[in-house]
Amino acid sequence: MHNNLIYLTDGRGKVDASKLSDTEWARLVVDNRDSVRRQLVKCAWCWDEDHVTHWMKTYSRNGRVISHQPGESADHPYQALESDEHKAYCDRVERVGVAEGYEAQRESRADDGRTRSDVLLIGARHLSYEMQHSPFKPGYGARERTRRSLAAKRDAVAWHTDSSIIADGARVAMLRSNQARRPQIENPRYEIRILGGYRKVLVWDCTSREGHRCPLGRYAGCGATHVNSQPSAISLDDFIRQAPAGLVLPVWPLDRLGFWTTTKDYQIWVDHFGGSSRSGGSGAAAQRRQSEQQGDGHSRRTSAKDYAPVVPQQRDGRSQVVLDIPDRLINLERSAMEEHAKLTGLYGEAYDAQWKAWRRAAEVLHAAVTEYAAHGDVGMSRHEVEQAVKRAVRHPEPES
Repeated sequence: MHNNLIYLTDGRGKVDASKLSDTEWARLVVDNRDSVRRQLVKCAWCWDEDHVTHWMKTYSRNGRVISHQPGESADHPYQALESDEHKAYCDRVERVGVAEGYEAQRESRADDGRTRSDVLLIGARHLSYEMQHSPFKPGYGARERTRRSLAAKRDAVAWHTDSSIIADGARVAMLRSNQARRPQIENPRYEIRILGGYRKVLVWDCTSREGHRCPLGRYAGCGATHVNSQPSAISLDDFIRQAPAGLVLPVWPLDRLGFWTTTKDYQIWVDHFGGSSRSGGSGAAAQRRQSEQQGDGHSRRTSAKDYAPVVPQQRDGRSQVVLDIPDRLINLERSAMEEHAKLTGLYGEAYDAQWKAWRRAAEVLHAAVTEYAAHGDVGMSRHEVEQAVKRAVRHPEPES
């Protein structure tokens, strides 16, 4: 059903028409036969967004139909009615983001008019926060909405739910937290823990001494270097503080096996598997992946890609000129790596102080990359520019 959110002027207020009983729906259709004269059903979307009144037609045709009058606004996609808990979560995300210094926009819409974020947090990156309490509707699921949001110049989409059923069926990388009621969500001292969707990347040499099970089933280990992930802990508030700064990044955002992780672990994962490749599994496919690995644990394909010069492609498939990375971006990346390296061996207050210094350096780098990628003559997306800068610093081409 489209146009499901309506205002009923008989005193019921804003309702979700898809949740009405069959008797209530049949009665509504009868009462609203002459919709313009009756003035009973008003489009809630048009009223909430633009304060424009459109009287809606209601009828049944292979299901419930609520449509605009001819010549009025186009039909709207299905939208769930916001619950008290949903609003409380969005309020909390906005409050935490603003306190951290980010710009927060509620119910933010992109230029296409179709892409909406529950809360858009703008820092070094544009993070679209989406809270999901109810099951997704066909044709308006998380994957379709994520794809549109990424195309609308959102750097990342952070889906969040407190339902394991919704998380398992989302088909995208989704954060799952402990269930909380409205008073707990509104309490800033109550910690909402992320139980799923946030992971730590593990790297180990496959020997019997490491204590990890060999993916190939060899009891004494196969001797290769393996990369995998395991669940890790973070609070929702800390996630909101870090994600717009680019300190946590999504792996496979359009896949239900995707997850969020730190920038360090993200780089390990990308170096090993590539930005869009899939890993894991068992049987012949897993054995083929492991057999293709080199001694350093990188696949041959990924290693060749990492050490190859950056040659962006045009839409017609022809190569452009190799991107000349500005020295400023190179220096900022080196500065961020140096600040991160200083974390080694620190504890307590010294670690916290150095972590803030590294974070400031990372924010400056991400802001500079975003600004550079916005230039019309670059010809690369922000992600491609960022990867090119990291490759230029971490895998420099040998001097001739």
